[in-house]
Amino acid sequence: MQYILFTSAESFVDEVDLIEKIFANDVDYLYVQKPYMNDRQLERFLLSIPEEIRMKTFLCGSPSMAQEFSLAGFHQPMEWFVQNGGAALRASGLLSVEVEYLRDLEKLSSELRSKIFQVIVKNKPERVPENVFVACDATELSDDEPNRAIVSGIWEFADSVSAWRRLCLK
Repeated sequence: MQYILFTSAESFVDEVDLIEKIFANDVDYLYVQKPYMNDRQLERFLLSIPEEIRMKTFLCGSPSMAQEFSLAGFHQPMEWFVQNGGAALRASGLLSVEVEYLRDLEKLSSELRSKIFQVIVKNKPERVPENVFVACDATELSDDEPNRAIVSGIWEFADSVSAWRRLCLK
């Protein structure tokens, strides 16, 4: 099983330190979602993340900022890709898309679908392909789950690192 960890939308003290510690415990990718940060704050946040983690980081937002900070790529909801397919095809870096159902990908051109590196799906399909991660809360995991995108729950624990370790041992 592979894991994606989403940052909290809110910022808090020692967040980057906690991200580093959690990354040492089986995180495959980090997704930075900071909708309340302005560009300058987001730049500082991204620069504070160690380079080896940035190389496995997707920015929920701007493709150009993801490229500027040498991130793995960027992440957008399906609607963005439908409206900005040409821009997505021209973007450097890896693409990640969030869909409600896996079949929603059929709305995209085959050229764009072939360029998508990861898919985060909200509703678990019967068969989960290798590059598909099922979105969930940290408390929703069981032993037989496919790749998971932890979109919430982990940052609410008093000790997020220990909670992540327990999560990975399931």
